[in-house]
Amino acid sequence: MSDFNFDEAGLIFISGLVLLSIIFITILWMIVSTIYNSFQKDNYKRRVEAVAIGPDRIRGVLETAGQRGGGRARRAVHQPSERIRWTGPEPTIHERVHGQSDKIAVDFAPEPAAPIEVQETVSVVLRRQVPIRADESPRSWFGGSPMMPENVPWPRSLSRDHPQRGEFPLHFLAQLRCSDFPEDLWSGLGPREGWLLFFVDPNSSGPEGDGQGYRVLHTQALGVERALPQDLGTVHDGTFSGPNYGYLEETDEIPKTWRRWPVDFVTVPNRLFEDENGVERVTPDHFAGTLYAGQEVSDAERPPVPDPFTERMALAVLTSIRTRLGKHPLKPEWNDEVIEGLMNPDAFASLKKDIPALKQTLEELRNSLQDDGDPGDEETEAKGERIQKLEVELRCQSRLAAVLDRYPSADSLKDYRDAVVRANHAWRMEALRDLENIIDQVSSSDRNRVLTKDEWPEIQKYLKQTRTSYFRFHRNGNGDFFAFEREISLWDFYNKNYVQLWEFVADYYVDPERRDSIPTTVSNAFEPYWRKLYDNRPHRVGGEIDALQSNPSAGPTDSLLLLHLASDNAMNWVWGDAGIVYFRISPQDLATGRYENAGAMLECF
Repeated sequence: MSDFNFDEAGLIFISGLVLLSIIFITILWMIVSTIYNSFQKDNYKRRVEAVAIGPDRIRGVLETAGQRGGGRARRAVHQPSERIRWTGPEPTIHERVHGQSDKIAVDFAPEPAAPIEVQETVSVVLRRQVPIRADESPRSWFGGSPMMPENVPWPRSLSRDHPQRGEFPLHFLAQLRCSDFPEDLWSGLGPREGWLLFFVDPNSSGPEGDGQGYRVLHTQALGVERALPQDLGTVHDGTFSGPNYGYLEETDEIPKTWRRWPVDFVTVPNRLFEDENGVERVTPDHFAGTLYAGQEVSDAERPPVPDPFTERMALAVLTSIRTRLGKHPLKPEWNDEVIEGLMNPDAFASLKKDIPALKQTLEELRNSLQDDGDPGDEETEAKGERIQKLEVELRCQSRLAAVLDRYPSADSLKDYRDAVVRANHAWRMEALRDLENIIDQVSSSDRNRVLTKDEWPEIQKYLKQTRTSYFRFHRNGNGDFFAFEREISLWDFYNKNYVQLWEFVADYYVDPERRDSIPTTVSNAFEPYWRKLYDNRPHRVGGEIDALQSNPSAGPTDSLLLLHLASDNAMNWVWGDAGIVYFRISPQDLATGRYENAGAMLECF
C-alpha cells in the first residue's frame, strides 16, 4: 500500500513538472515572437522613412532590383490572374514598389500600397538656346517633330470636350534626352537612358489628369524624325483661349507644330525663395539674368517691330491693310445735333480762324529767328518748332476756310458730309486696286524670298503718301464748336500689334535653312527678348511645381514633376490665359516605367 502511494505521488510530481515546462516554453515563445515582430515592424518603419528622407537609400533599393542610376531598363509589371489576400509577413519597401517578392505566390496581388514619398534636392531648368547652336546633334528640344522609332505609334486620344469625334493625333510638345538628367533628379528615380516624349491636345479646355488629351512616352532609341499624321490639326483652332495667330492672316495657315527650339539642361537646387512681395516662389526674382548669365536679357513687354525683310512678311502687312480698308469705310463723324447747333450764325462764324493774324504771327517768328537765332541755342530750337507747328496750322485753316466758303451755312454742311462719303468711297476703291497691284508684284512662288534693299522702303513710301482728308465738326464740353481735319493714309491701316511681325522673325530664327535671312541688326535686337521668362517662370523637370493658384511646399512628395511648361512668348505658347501645363507621376510608376499612369494638368488664372 505504501509502495502504491509513493508511485502515485511520483506520477503527480512528474505531471506537474511537465505542465510547468509547457507553460514556461509557451510564455517564452510568446515573448520571443513579440520581440521578433516588434523588430520586424521597426525595421519596416525605418525602411519607409529611408525612402522619405534619404535619396541614396532609395537608390540602393532600386539598384537591388537591377535598376542602376546610370541606366535603368523598363520593368514589366506582373498582372496576376486572381487576387489572393496575403496573411504572411508584411512586404518590404522593394516589394511595395514593384509588387513582387520571392515569398509571395506568383498569383499574389497585394493590396494597394500606401503612397511613397521622396525628398527631391534638385530641379532641371530647360533653357531655350539663344543663340541656337545649329551644328549640334539632337539632344533635347521643344516643338517641331518627334524623333522616335518607327514601331512606336504616334499617340492618339479622345477629346475631353468632344469624345464623340473619336480618337485623333496629339500634338508633340517636347523630347528630352534622359542621359543628360543629373543623378539626383527625382531622388535617383526615373530613366537615365533613352528619351522622354510629351504630347498634348492644345485645343481643349485642358488636361485634368483623367488620361485624355495627353501622353508621355519613353523610348530607348532616338529614331527618325517622324512625318506628321495626315489628320493632325492646327496647334490652335481658336476654340479656347490661347496664342494669337492673326499674323498669318491670308498669307499662310496656322501651323500643325510649334517652333522646334533646342534646350539645354541647367541643374538648380530644389528650394523655395521669397519674391519681392514676400511670397514664397519656386523661382528667385529676375531669374532670366541668372539663367542666361553674361548675356543681355530684355524686360520689354514685346520685341521691337521690324520692317518686313521677306515676301511673306510684306504680304502680311499688305493683306492686313487691304482687309481693314475693305471692312472699315471712312465716314465723317458728326451728327445732326452738331448741325442744328451751327444754325446759330455766331456759332458757325466761330469755326473760321483769323488767318491774317496767323500769317502775321508766323512772319514775326521767322524774322525773329533770322535776326536773333543762334544755332544750337534752346530758345532758337523752340522757335523753330513753333514755326513748324504754325505752318501746319496755317495750311489746315486755309483748307477749312475754303470748305466753309464753298459750304457757307449749317444746312450746306449736310451736303459737305454727303460729298465726303462719296469722295472717301472713291479713294478707298482706288487704293484697293493699287494694293492688289502691289500684292501681285510682290508675290512669287517663294513666300520666304528675301526682299531687295529698296523693295520695302518704296512700298512703305507709297503707303504713307496715299492719303485722304476731311473735316469733322464737334462741340466740346463748354458748348463751343470747332473743326479739325482728319488725315489718313494707307499706312494708318497697318496695325502693328495685330500683324505681329516679330512672330515671323521667331519662325525664321528656329529654321536652319532660313535663319540667315534675318538681318543681323534684327537678330541682335530680338535675342535679348527671347531670353526673357514669361512671369519669371522657367520650364523645368523635377522639383516643386511653380503653381499659379496655390503656394509651393518643398519637402517629401508622393507626386514627381515630369515636365512643367510655362507660357512662353518665344514659343508662342499661351496655355489658357497665360498659364502652365505640367505632367506628374508617382515614385512607384516612375521607378517601374509606367508612364501611362502619368497625370497632366492645365493651370491658369
